[in-house]
Amino acid sequence: MAGARGAARRQLVGRSLHRRNRVRRAWKLPRVPWRALWVLAPLVGIGLAARPVWQTVRTHPYFSVRDIVIHHRGRLPAADLRTALGISTGESIWDVDAEAAEARLRARPWVRSASVRRELPDRVVVRVREYRPTAILVVGDADPGLYYVASNGRIFASVGDTDGRDLPYITGLVRADLDGHEALGPRAVHRALGLLRLVGREPGGIGPVSEVHADRERGLTLLPVRPAIPIVLGWGALPKKLDRLARVLPLWAGRAADVREVSCTFDDQVIVRLREPIPEPAPAAKARKT
Repeated sequence: MAGARGAARRQLVGRSLHRRNRVRRAWKLPRVPWRALWVLAPLVGIGLAARPVWQTVRTHPYFSVRDIVIHHRGRLPAADLRTALGISTGESIWDVDAEAAEARLRARPWVRSASVRRELPDRVVVRVREYRPTAILVVGDADPGLYYVASNGRIFASVGDTDGRDLPYITGLVRADLDGHEALGPRAVHRALGLLRLVGREPGGIGPVSEVHADRERGLTLLPVRPAIPIVLGWGALPKKLDRLARVLPLWAGRAADVREVSCTFDDQVIVRLREPIPEPAPAAKARKT
C-alpha cells in the first residue's frame, strides 16, 4: 500500500486522521460554563450559612411563646387543658408540634375535637370542643359502671361521684355486649338514642323519659317519668308505635297505678296489662216475685 496513489491514498489518510481526532475528543475536558459560577457561588454560600442562620432564628427570644389562648366552653378546667396541651411559655414557637398537641387534647375523655395553631411570632391559639352527654349508659355485670353517651352514640366518659345524672338512662346491657363481637350493644345504644329523639319531638306526647331498657328478645322498653308505666316497643317501626300509643295513653289518665305494662310489639295493637284483673260487675238483683 506504500505505493498507493490517487483516491485510495486519500481514503487511507482520511481514516487515520478520523481515528486520531476521535481519540483526542475522548480525552478532551468538557467546557465549563464560567458564567454559571457567578450564580451558583452565592447559592452555595447561602446553603452553607443557612443552618447557623436558622439556628439563630429558632432560638431567638423574639420567637419565644408568650401567649397561649384557649377558646373553650365546657366542663373541663382550663388548667387541665393546658397540662394536656404540653406547651409552655418561653419555648420557641418553632418547636411547637401542633399535631402532637392536638392528639394529646383529643385523648382527654370529654374532648370531641381540638385544633392548635401557631401565630408568629409568639402566640399559640387553641380551640377545644367537648362532647355533650345525651344519656347515661348503665353497664350492669360483674364490673358495673355508669358512662356518658353523646348524641352520636359514642361512649366518651365515665360518670364520677360528683357528676350530674339528670339524664335518661339506658339499661339492660353488659360489658360483653359492648366489647364483644356481637352487634347488640352499639345497635341498642343507637336505637335507644333514636327513640329518645322521637319522644322529645312529639308535641303533647309522653314527656320526659326516665329510662330506656334494651333486651335482646323484647327490644326497647320505654319508662316515662309520668306515668311511670313500662312501655314495650320492640326494635322497629317506632314512629308508628308511638303514634298509636299517643291515642291510647290518654284513655288511662288517672288510672296509671292500675296498669302494669303497655305493649306495642304487635302490629296495629296496643295491649294494656293491668296489675289486677278488672272485677266483673255484680249481677243485677233478681226482681222479687209479686
